[in-house]
Amino acid sequence: MLSDLIHWLSYRSWNEVLLLLVGLMLLDGPRYCLATTCMCLYDWVADTLNPKRGQEEYDHCPSVCVVIAGLNESEVVAATIESVVGTYPRLEVLVIDDGSTDGMSAAARPYMLAHPEIVRVITRPWRGGKSSALNISLSHTKAEVLVAVDADSQLEPNSLWEIVQPFKDETIGVVSATVCVRNAFTNLCTWFQAVEYLQSIFIGRKAAAMLQVLPIASGAFAAYRRELSERLRGWDVGPGEDLDMVIRIRKLGYRIAFAQYAICHTEVPTKWKALFKQRRRWEGDGPVRHILRKHNDIANPLHKNFMLTNFFTFLDNVTFNLLCGYGMVAWLVYMVMQPSGLGMEPYTWLTIYAATVAAEILPLVALMYYSPNRKRDGILALAIPLMPIYRLGLLILRIYANTCEIVYRKSFYEAHVPTHVANVTWRW
Repeated sequence: MLSDLIHWLSYRSWNEVLLLLVGLMLLDGPRYCLATTCMCLYDWVADTLNPKRGQEEYDHCPSVCVVIAGLNESEVVAATIESVVGTYPRLEVLVIDDGSTDGMSAAARPYMLAHPEIVRVITRPWRGGKSSALNISLSHTKAEVLVAVDADSQLEPNSLWEIVQPFKDETIGVVSATVCVRNAFTNLCTWFQAVEYLQSIFIGRKAAAMLQVLPIASGAFAAYRRELSERLRGWDVGPGEDLDMVIRIRKLGYRIAFAQYAICHTEVPTKWKALFKQRRRWEGDGPVRHILRKHNDIANPLHKNFMLTNFFTFLDNVTFNLLCGYGMVAWLVYMVMQPSGLGMEPYTWLTIYAATVAAEILPLVALMYYSPNRKRDGILALAIPLMPIYRLGLLILRIYANTCEIVYRKSFYEAHVPTHVANVTWRW
């Protein structure tokens, strides 16, 4: 079959080959290839010339308040608290029960009794959403750094030390961290997500931070300068509150760092329906709601806080998370309409599939270079031949979610935000 494919390609014109490449570059996988490869080569050379590079001791120790906000997380909140307590010296842990009905506060209270100087539990009688739960922390701590951790996520022992080190640089306002999938091998659905998290969060965000275009810190695990959060009067109504806060801090002139070895492990959806519901919410409130509507001033050269890095962040998000999706639709229509019948040729799609899989190889090399667990990640990488199919499904979902947000402002009606909160929110 390979010889037949090569023979078929040899008879294609340059225009047809270029057309195939256009479709390839509209997909997610190949797009990461160049940036991650260059980053890995740079770090490999730097590490070779200086073997002690990246082995600095933990010499920055600001006071930290870990905020664990959740709803109906009684089964997992204890493990989350255990993964935090005792891992850092200047530590407070604030558990915020956002109106749970399953006894989440009761599950957390024994840790407050065992560590009264560290752990506090706040129980709200009604649900206000994650944003308002995070905002409660601002009136209950004077710690220099706020670390937001989802109630179903567990940290590794050195994660808090890792995530605060970038704050040595006074220009850093937020530190994003690595989120790994704890239930990666449950089924094919979680396996795909685990590979995606490694590529997009572990490697992708490292590259974005290096290029200074990182627009987000994961809601599952991220660190913020408390005084900046107070200056901005806290988190705005979600969904997408993590993206929104990071962009607002960028607009103050601060940079966003990525701590690759500040690692938390979280559960991901095990069912396709739950995954699609989650991603529809994530995709819809990103480029349209927060980038194009609420924070489009980051692309305005006349704005008083205009920065080139913010402008490139705007271009990166709008181009790759919005326009590429619609560009793929236009490309597919154009391919099918080709008089030569190129769009109907089986070898056309086989070529694109093979090239997409090949484009995953160099990012995989980069992943293995940086990986703290090469055995696990090597096993996860066995799913890469099927990743183009998974990415295509997510691309279709992204197009649908963005369209719903453009037409209906769908993010303002998500169950993620309580109705009484969503009803008083300004529609951007």
